[in-house]
Amino acid sequence: MFESLIREAASRFHLGDNAGRLVRLLVDSIFDPAYGGFAGLRRRFDEAGLDGLFSSWIGTTPGDNVLQPDQFSAGFGQTQASSIANTLGIPVAAVNMAGAWLLPKIIGLLTPGGTIPTTRPADYEGWFTAAPVAAAPVEPVHVTRPAPTPVASSGGWWKWVLLLLALLIAFFLFRSCRKEEAVVPPPPATPVAATQPAAPAEKANARFGFENVDGKVMVNGQVPTDAEKTRLWDALKANFGEGNLSGDITVDPATLPAEWLDKLIAALPELKAKGLKFGFDGNKLSIDTSGLAEADRFTVSDKLRSLFGGFEISGLWDRAAAALAGLKAGFSSGDLVKALNLMNIYFDTGSASITRDSMETLTSAANAIKQAPAGTVIEVGGHTDNTGDAAANMTLSQQRADAVVAKLGELGVAAGTLTAKGYGQTKPRASNDTEEGKAQNRRIEFAVTK
Repeated sequence: MFESLIREAASRFHLGDNAGRLVRLLVDSIFDPAYGGFAGLRRRFDEAGLDGLFSSWIGTTPGDNVLQPDQFSAGFGQTQASSIANTLGIPVAAVNMAGAWLLPKIIGLLTPGGTIPTTRPADYEGWFTAAPVAAAPVEPVHVTRPAPTPVASSGGWWKWVLLLLALLIAFFLFRSCRKEEAVVPPPPATPVAATQPAAPAEKANARFGFENVDGKVMVNGQVPTDAEKTRLWDALKANFGEGNLSGDITVDPATLPAEWLDKLIAALPELKAKGLKFGFDGNKLSIDTSGLAEADRFTVSDKLRSLFGGFEISGLWDRAAAALAGLKAGFSSGDLVKALNLMNIYFDTGSASITRDSMETLTSAANAIKQAPAGTVIEVGGHTDNTGDAAANMTLSQQRADAVVAKLGELGVAAGTLTAKGYGQTKPRASNDTEEGKAQNRRIEFAVTK
C-alpha cells in the first residue's frame, strides 16, 4: 500500500532506509490505542484548530505542502515525533518536515471512500512490503524422435546394383576434388554503432538540518566539497561552541552547490533561539518555530524570510499564519477576511509574478477559504504606491490581483468564490512620503462582497 510513498519520501528527504521505517512508525502511531487510535489523532488536530484541514484529507489524494512542519508537530504530537526521531536517530526537525508531507497522504490512503478505520486491519503487515511475484511454472518440453525406417531384405541381385552405384559415386567425387574450389567472399562487416556515453547521474541537493534543544545543537547534512563543510562547521562552532554541537555533515561531490551556505553562515548569530528547527533541501527551506515563544516565532520567521526570500519557504509563522490557524470551526466570512488581511504576499519588483516564499502563505489562505460559509464571495484587491505612472500602476495592480486569484484557484478554491479588482494608487493606506508608508500601500487586500 505504501511502497511508492516510501520510495518518494526516501528521495525527497534523503532518508534512505529510514523512509520505510518512518512511514511504518507514523502508521503504527495512528493505530496505537495508547494515543487514542485514529480518533485520537483527529482529536489532537481539532484541539490544535486544524480539524478542517485534517478532514480535507479523508478519502482524497492530498497534494504537497498542505500541512506545515509546525502544524504537524502541533497535531501529531511533539512527544510522538520526538520518540520517532530517537528511534530513527535523526533530528526531530527532520521528522516534522517529512511527517508534514507524509501524514496527509497516509490519511488519504487509510480512508478510501471516506471510510474511517477503527482497528488495525488483518493485512496490516502486507502494507509495507510488496508481495513476491511467483514465477510461472515451466512446462517440460518433450522431443519426439522419428522412428527409424525399416530396410526390407531382397534377393542377391541387389548387391550388384549397390556396387555399381558405389563405383559411380566414387568416380564423380574424384572428379569434383580436382576442380578449384570457389572462394566465397566474406560478408561485409556490419558497422558497429558508436557507443553513446552514459548520461551523467543526477546530482543530489545540498541539504542541512538544524535543531536547537536547550542550547545543544544537532545538525546533519550533505555538501559537495570539504571546503564548504569546513566553513559551515567552523561557523557553527564559533556561534554555539564545539561542546554544544553534535551530528555530522557529509561530503559528496555528486551534490549540487549549497546556494544557502553564505547566507546561513551570516545569519547564524541571529538563529540562537532555543527550540528552533529548520532545514534546507536545495532551494527549499522548512522552518519549525513551534517550540519558541510567540514573539520569537514572528521575529525568527521574519528574519529567515528576509534572508531567503528567493527560496521556497514552509513553516513561516507570521500574524496571518497565527490567525488562520486559530480560526475555529464555523468561523464567519468576516473572521476569515480579518485573518487574510494580515498576510503579506510578495511579488517580483515591477511584475505580477508571485515570489516563491509567498506560496505557503497562499496555501494556508486557500485551505481557510475552502472552509468559508457557503455562498461567500471575496474580492481580492490589488494596490500600489504612487511611484511611476498612475495608469501603469492601475494595470499592475489588476494583474497582481488576477495572479492571486489564479493561484488560489490552483490551490483548490472553487470558481466564483473570488473576484479580482485593481485599484492602483487610488486607495493608499499610509503616506507615500516615506518608504515605510509606500510598503504598506503596496498590498493585496481582501473584502467580503457577498
